[in-house]
Amino acid sequence: MIYEAIIHEQIRDYIYPINSYQLAIRIKAKKGDIKECILHYYNMQKTTISNSSKVRMTCYARDKRFDYYEVLIDTGERTKYIKYFFEINDGINVVYFNYYGISLTVQEEGNFQYLISNEKDFLQIPHWVEESIFYQIFPERYYDGNKENNPDDVVEWGSSPTRENFMGGDLEGIHKKIDYLKTLGVNAIYLNPIFEAPSNHKYDTMDYFKIDKHFGDIDDLRKLVLVLHENNIKLILDGVFNHCGYYTRQFQDVIKNGEKSKYKDWFYIDQLPVDTDEINYECVGYYKWMPKLNFNNEEVRDYVKKIGRYWIEEANIDGWRLDVADEIDTTFWSEFRREVRSVNPECFILGETWIENKSMLRGDQMDSVMNYLFFYAVTEYFAKNTIDTFEFDSRINQFLGAYSNRVHHSLFNLIGSHDTTRFLTSCNKDMDKLKLAAAFQLLFIGVPCIYYGDEIGMEGSNDPGCRGAMNWSFTERQQNLLEYYKRLIHIRKKYRALVEGKFKSIYCSNENLVYAFVREITRERVYVILNNEDKINEITIPLLEKYDENRVIVDIITDDEFQISTLQNEKYYNCDIYPYESSVKINIESYGVRILIVN
Repeated sequence: MIYEAIIHEQIRDYIYPINSYQLAIRIKAKKGDIKECILHYYNMQKTTISNSSKVRMTCYARDKRFDYYEVLIDTGERTKYIKYFFEINDGINVVYFNYYGISLTVQEEGNFQYLISNEKDFLQIPHWVEESIFYQIFPERYYDGNKENNPDDVVEWGSSPTRENFMGGDLEGIHKKIDYLKTLGVNAIYLNPIFEAPSNHKYDTMDYFKIDKHFGDIDDLRKLVLVLHENNIKLILDGVFNHCGYYTRQFQDVIKNGEKSKYKDWFYIDQLPVDTDEINYECVGYYKWMPKLNFNNEEVRDYVKKIGRYWIEEANIDGWRLDVADEIDTTFWSEFRREVRSVNPECFILGETWIENKSMLRGDQMDSVMNYLFFYAVTEYFAKNTIDTFEFDSRINQFLGAYSNRVHHSLFNLIGSHDTTRFLTSCNKDMDKLKLAAAFQLLFIGVPCIYYGDEIGMEGSNDPGCRGAMNWSFTERQQNLLEYYKRLIHIRKKYRALVEGKFKSIYCSNENLVYAFVREITRERVYVILNNEDKINEITIPLLEKYDENRVIVDIITDDEFQISTLQNEKYYNCDIYPYESSVKINIESYGVRILIVN
């Protein structure tokens, strides 16, 4: 046992309240080092260490470096004055771990402490989020529902996308495609920016209180939200608050009036006058048309909070996706959360980040983050084959290990967006690989988000290629892919384990590119097997069900049945952390997917 690899700290990454009387406690250790970990805990005001309670911890994630353990304790009252330590068994020795480190006996001094659970510390995610299957729409390229509001220089629908051209998509176009969205099965929309701006992407906002005229007006948004809600579909808007557009009235006022401008402190300007050639002001990505807002200025903070509140009150939107959220100070997001939640307690707040970002998900800022760690792993494994199955499993489990179990079911899992190469392009137009990635995305733990057009196999390199016009004339191949997506979405909705269940990886091998996992809740398990190579494979996977000669496991896509067997004399993947009871031999087609339940 490597003692230096045993890690627990008295911070939110390792101990956090679920509610007033439930507390989650975590610890991690070198992969494979621990055979058993037991938490000892007691109320230091009511009892002593000799009367401590103890509970076995569960390994909930394993990557190539660490095993991650967690336990949920129920104190039966508002949790307070808890002292605790860990008993760790490596199969040979038993040691005890507290703030001072490792000891061979239980110690009276130096045990970890947790003082009290406060209501404001709970991560309260809107109840509807984990049920959601999101669909991201880039409005200018989805559907032209009203040609009367098109820009004068609009190009033909389906033209090669550039960063400058317009094709006429609008809010009415989305409205007219609600039946399509319903049939697909999605129940939430993430809409890229729709406020007044000169570009086709609208990330260079001019007026945050006005819908861009080429998309419609506030009444069009109200009607869209109303009809979406009537069809049980939520909608969140893109809030681009880190920066504004060059042509926003505030920045133009600074350009015009210089030192006399009342907005000069709204931005980070090195010296006046503003110089767009030298770019003597801060802007996002060094892009001079998007000056960065100064959140040290209280007027800016109030202004953005007002925007967040306004669109909830005026259009009844269901939440905000916050652009480059990790470039704005965290204290502001706490204020923003309080502001929008005061209007709608079920408002969903989604932060854009491209890295692991636990600090956003501690209950005071975001409900979820765009999980680009998921995107990277899926793209490199399924699309590019640049990592093997073990590395893929490690990367998935690494972010599950880092994020709290409370967050797992709301992680915003994507395989493409307006900022990435289309998945089908990344995998060289291999539709089978896209199907594999889609299956993993829709059956994995968390909230899947489909980027418009992926469900019919749209292609495109990174921005602007990934922002092409939606193709509404489907080929037979595209229609087949669309039906595949519909079926996966139907399966996800039908089995509660695929929405609420835990995730456990149960098969990895150097002999093939097959990956298997199980999603489980009480009384329901769904097993998923993915064959990421161009050959038929026959594998034996372990099961968590007890062996019964009368039971079979059934593929819910093909209705194929397989006889359950006893455990064979072999070492199964993760058999030291999961209590396997039986096994089954399965054949799986090249680039195939099997979704299995035990009957």
